[in-house]
Amino acid sequence: MKIALIGAGPRNLMALERLLAWYPRVQVSNLEIHLFDPFGIGGRVWQSDQPHELLMNSLAAKITLFTDHTIEMEGPVNPGPTLLEWAQRSGITFIQAGHYEKANYLVKEIGHLTSESYSSRALFGVYQDWFYQQLVQKAPEMVHIELHKTAVKTVKGLTHHAYELRFDDSAETFDGVSMALGEGMSEPSSTEKELTHFANEHHLIYLRTGYPSEQAYDSIPAQSSVLLRGLGLNFMDAMIMLTTHRGGKFHRQKDDTLVYEPSGKEPKIYAGSGRGFPYHARGFDQKAVGETRPLYFLSNQLVAHMIENQEQMSGQEFLNDIYSDAACTYYTKLVAQKYTGISAHEFEQAFQNDPLSKEVLDDYGIAEEDRLDWEALAHPDAFAKTYADFQKVLLQYLDHDITEAKWGNKTSPFASAMDTLRELRTNIRKVVTYKLISDEDYAKYILGGFNSFNSFLAVGPPILRLEQLLALIKAGVIEILGSQLQLETSGNEFVAYSKRYPEHKVAVKSVIEARLAPVDIRISRNELIQNLLETGMARPYELHFQNGSTKQLGAMDVTTETAEMIDSDGDPVPNVYIWGLSTEGRHWLTNGSPIPSVNDVRLRMADMIANQILTYTD
Repeated sequence: MKIALIGAGPRNLMALERLLAWYPRVQVSNLEIHLFDPFGIGGRVWQSDQPHELLMNSLAAKITLFTDHTIEMEGPVNPGPTLLEWAQRSGITFIQAGHYEKANYLVKEIGHLTSESYSSRALFGVYQDWFYQQLVQKAPEMVHIELHKTAVKTVKGLTHHAYELRFDDSAETFDGVSMALGEGMSEPSSTEKELTHFANEHHLIYLRTGYPSEQAYDSIPAQSSVLLRGLGLNFMDAMIMLTTHRGGKFHRQKDDTLVYEPSGKEPKIYAGSGRGFPYHARGFDQKAVGETRPLYFLSNQLVAHMIENQEQMSGQEFLNDIYSDAACTYYTKLVAQKYTGISAHEFEQAFQNDPLSKEVLDDYGIAEEDRLDWEALAHPDAFAKTYADFQKVLLQYLDHDITEAKWGNKTSPFASAMDTLRELRTNIRKVVTYKLISDEDYAKYILGGFNSFNSFLAVGPPILRLEQLLALIKAGVIEILGSQLQLETSGNEFVAYSKRYPEHKVAVKSVIEARLAPVDIRISRNELIQNLLETGMARPYELHFQNGSTKQLGAMDVTTETAEMIDSDGDPVPNVYIWGLSTEGRHWLTNGSPIPSVNDVRLRMADMIANQILTYTD
């Protein structure tokens, strides 16, 4: 049997491990597994030679590629070290033996790595290298594993489940295919083309959305002016690449704040976004690996019952359940700390019985200023009338958010509530995957608002990044322009301003799109994706509304249970699987890395796909 794994990042590395775990259980004598990725192991995102300042967004202690006892799967459990455990046990020896280009940086990082550390992306790439090498070394004699550092250009069906893959000047036939293609690059939009043309005509710089490790940050001259469009995770990467990567230094003061010492090579950085505020920081993680808080509203039991009985809820009920679980965490922590005359258990029971009413809060005397206000969270600058007002609000927001995050995700009411939003992800994913709300409500409530708000609240950077941003603002290196960011061209310059404060306009010589591009297979530059769409082997996912209309999304359509690709006729493509970012929209929040001891969906899918590939029958 011959299997192709297209993409050699974390997903297909997990699939490889699961194929080897299943192999002794199935009736397959000789097994060939071929991995394809022009960037090698780790794929494009996790290269070990990328700038060392680029960090992951999860703790090293909570990253793994190994299965554990919590994974709901049929295959055998093969436990192994987390990223942190591997680094501390054998990382330095492996790095020194591997002759990595930036070995000194990697070894130095490991020397400072603790359970509270966020790993560099480069180190996670090395962990993946080690993981792959371990699998190859321990593979049974009848299993052949081969890595091709090339891109697959086409997949063509030959028989019911035999496929010809073309790569380089070769073509080979495979019995099963798993595709995990990553983000990729898309064709430029009309706006991007116009801005590129304007920049070229006037000797300016315009950098469209791209991989942070590949962006031409060095092209931005020192002491020049640059606009970063976006205030999410990509903004944080750009901020660091334009400051500390150029020699600037942060110094921690006795009061635990940071002060920035410029190198003189920085540009003047302006930034803004639709909301106008950076994402909330992740709370200091006080939880043990695998520790979670019970969910009472969008509970495991409710979701399992709805899936089993093919029931649906309204989109508003769905959001109410999400916010009620987060609010329950918030108020329970608040009462235990600030309202000590109240029984926290009694309050929690009362809140669970009536989470949407103010009566419970009134009855227990919860002050107005202590109440969780989702509308105020969505619009932090609602009462800022002038640009000067906004700057004050922004500094207050950063100070408060850093304080709350440092307090911890089991102590701070706010940080704890945002952590509950993260712990709800598994059940939110199931609601989307199994269509437990209608397509109308999915478009209206999830695509139309919740996704952006959830990212702002619960997909933020480590605390350190917000501390650094605050220091850079105080040092005059960065200026945040505000919400509803506008970008115009005037004369031979770009002009940027907030629509809320149009009186404050800045002219800049460079613009960087510091935000994630939407994943859309219809405009992807990935040659394989375009081939699959053109030949009808794949199709974009569509929402179907009750009035007979449809809305096409940029996600690859796949089967609900098995992750098999669906062709243009609506039929599953036998033994061809696609998962990860290419399915964003059909599935929910498909980025991120596997987490140990929480029944991680990525590890579950790896086991399911491996089982199906090896045991596929007509």
